[in-house]
Amino acid sequence: MIKPSNLVISIYQPEYEQSIIEAIKLDSNWDIFTNEKAINSYKKSLNDSITYVCHKQSEFAGYIRAIRDEEFAIYISELYVVPKWRNHKVGRYLLEQITEDFPEMTVYALSDEDAYYEKLGFKKVGSVFKL
Repeated sequence: MIKPSNLVISIYQPEYEQSIIEAIKLDSNWDIFTNEKAINSYKKSLNDSITYVCHKQSEFAGYIRAIRDEEFAIYISELYVVPKWRNHKVGRYLLEQITEDFPEMTVYALSDEDAYYEKLGFKKVGSVFKL
């Protein structure tokens, strides 16, 4: 899929941290990453993982963070799109960036948003359990 010219996906840099944290703090479902106990570790994980940031019309539009198992696969841990930019294919472009940059790897999404991934045509192959 050809990305529109007003959409830019970049590899994570520390200057993007504030935009990400501010955006996900607005959603109580993301408190697991932004609560007082977790925030510093999460900031470090943004840098230590495969993380891409998307800007659309020069505004922060979303990000994706993935974990690479060197031998087997890449696991999408988070995919977040700012509410204003939902239904503008931002999530799809972020997912495509991962698959383009790691064509030799199988990519799995760890998600509680099954309907979203099914809408994009991805196949469910198992489940995740919290231990």
